[in-house]
Amino acid sequence: MIKFLLLLAMLLVFSCKKDSIFNDDFVLAYAKLRIAEREHGITDEGRAVRLQILQKHELSAEAFEEKIEEIKKAPNEWKNFQSKLIIILDSIGNNSEEEP
Repeated sequence: MIKFLLLLAMLLVFSCKKDSIFNDDFVLAYAKLRIAEREHGITDEGRAVRLQILQKHELSAEAFEEKIEEIKKAPNEWKNFQSKLIIILDSIGNNSEEEP
C-alpha cells in the first residue's frame, strides 16, 4: 500500500508541465539530499550519503548547485519546483509514518 501511494504521488508530480528547466528526477534527488542532510547532518557519513544520492541520480555536486541557481533565477520555475518538492516530501513523510 505504501509503495502504491508513493507511486501515485510521484505520478501526479511527474505528469505536470514538461517544458521546465528541470526534470522530475532532479526534484526527487533534491528531496533525498535534504532528507539525508537532516538525518545525518554535516558529518563524513552525511557527505558520503549525499554523494551516493548524487551519483544515483547521475549528478555532480557542481551540476546540482548550478541547476539550483538556474531554477532560483526563474521565479515561476522556483515556484513550480517548490510545489513538486512539497508533494514528494509529503508523500515520503506520510509513508514513513505508516511503516513499523
